[in-house]
Amino acid sequence: MSQKTNISFLASVCASALLVSPVFASAQSVSAPTLTLTISKTSIVVGNSSYNDLPTISWSSTNATTCQAFGTGWSGKVLLAGNQKVNPSVTTTYIMTCTGAGGSIIKSVTLSVMPPSITNSQSASVFGAYNQITTTGQTAGTVGTQTSTGFKHNWNRTLKRGSPYADDISALQTVLTLEGVYTSEITGGFYDKTLAAVKLFQTKYAIEAVGIVGPLTRAKLNALYGN
Repeated sequence: MSQKTNISFLASVCASALLVSPVFASAQSVSAPTLTLTISKTSIVVGNSSYNDLPTISWSSTNATTCQAFGTGWSGKVLLAGNQKVNPSVTTTYIMTCTGAGGSIIKSVTLSVMPPSITNSQSASVFGAYNQITTTGQTAGTVGTQTSTGFKHNWNRTLKRGSPYADDISALQTVLTLEGVYTSEITGGFYDKTLAAVKLFQTKYAIEAVGIVGPLTRAKLNALYGN
């Protein structure tokens, strides 16, 4: 057998051995990291919780070597498993990413923060306040002007899905409840249910139902409930 043939034969044997090697096999089957991320409650009122009642974020990961947290009062490198209480002053999304030999994974949880002006008792009384609304000036083909004997607020900013203005959004949700187009919790977060309710409100008052609280919708809100 020639020297060239011997070299080719040895190379083939080495390659075959590598393919069945446990080290090579394990390198091909590295597991991707996993991450479980939860929060004990999804909404709070600013300054209305004792330390023991604050929301707790809990997490655990496998197949990861490092985990990184992002969010108000909760950021930087963290253990691969643990928990932490949080107390933000505004609605906050907490993000965590974990990385290992098999790649990375990212998850998030959101905590809605209600302003102190909209308390749980006020939210519960919204339906009672609805009975105080009077409708006047209705004519055929038009929507009458409504006046409220209780709730007042002025809106000066454009509101849409994901807007951060919790005080304006909480007031908006209160009015939408009074108008009979919103039946969910008053959270200060503008998401799908609030979007749908805004469209119903706009339809009710012959405004283009785009789901954004722009100049025309703000003008109507302020006319009905402004100070």
